Amino acid sequence: MRLVAAQARLVRLRFARPVRTARGDFTERETVLLELRDAEGVRGFGEAAPWPGFGTETVQQAHASLIAAEALLCGAAIEPGAWTPELDTHLRDAPAARAAVQGALCDLAARRAGCPLADLLAAGAGEAREAVLRRVPTSALLVAREPGAVRAEAVRIRESGHRAVKIKLGSPSLDDDVARARAAREGLGPAVRLRGDANGAWSRRDARVALEALAELGFDYVEQPLAADDFEGCAELHRVAPVRIAADESVASESGALRLLATGAVDVMVLKPATLGGPARALAIAARARQAGVEVVFSHTFESAVGARHVLQCAAAWGDPDAVHGLCTDGLFASDVAASVACPGGLAEIADAPGLGITP
Repeated sequence: MRLVAAQARLVRLRFARPVRTARGDFTERETVLLELRDAEGVRGFGEAAPWPGFGTETVQQAHASLIAAEALLCGAAIEPGAWTPELDTHLRDAPAARAAVQGALCDLAARRAGCPLADLLAAGAGEAREAVLRRVPTSALLVAREPGAVRAEAVRIRESGHRAVKIKLGSPSLDDDVARARAAREGLGPAVRLRGDANGAWSRRDARVALEALAELGFDYVEQPLAADDFEGCAELHRVAPVRIAADESVASESGALRLLATGAVDVMVLKPATLGGPARALAIAARARQAGVEVVFSHTFESAVGARHVLQCAAAWGDPDAVHGLCTDGLFASDVAASVACPGGLAEIADAPGLGITP
């Protein structure tokens, strides 16, 4: 593909409701959209979406890298898997910006081929993946804070058809976490998977106490109970934990993912293409995880519709019909750049349209 134009622009989106994490509450999201255009006028879109705690460059750094990359992209004959040496060197230490470029190139290639992006990604993933999905199971996120409100929200989510739900943990008081988790389980009933995410808020001792207290509630797994760089502690916790352990921030980089796989420290890996350099790299890591017997879940990092649909297409290309991914962004923002990922009945559909299926 010969590119004739490249444009990176900052985007600021306001959350419809504050997003609560162990690192505080967030009311808005700033990312960078990248648009590439070829000589025939076909356009492809990617997004750089750094998120605190995932070890990528900042939004400002990603924007600067992409502005500088415009000169390397314009006029270049380039394919998604065959970058110029100059571009590869320029983005080597900028995974979020790299994800934007890879995503835009893949979207452009799929639009040129007239196929959904998932089909293009699957063709490059070899035999590690299964058949491409057209409807991808998705989890929901509980955002209510008080137990009564959590229970009511959980009931609504269960009735909507979702097969898995995630609740944020890591409150200053373990009693608060247990009360909210218990309310969630009561509202969900026994059939819906309950997942927790501590965002690295616990010490080794606190994590063991917390997981013992939460085990009776039938958690599917708990993400990131320890700090992202505590690989040794994660391995120790995994050996004794009564709940399955998932890694999120610890697998934000390829090196972290490979280190956890080598030590057998987790049961589940939550992979975010936005922090791993794009969907192709995320799928390659997923293949390594499958070989090690580790479950794979794909998730967004609160991106706009562009980034969220890249994750959706990646999960569809992976093709595991039993996995339930963190994909839904419908209602996340007061206003999005295009149609957000909706999940009626707990399923996100892949549109029968070229590329991402949207044009921001």
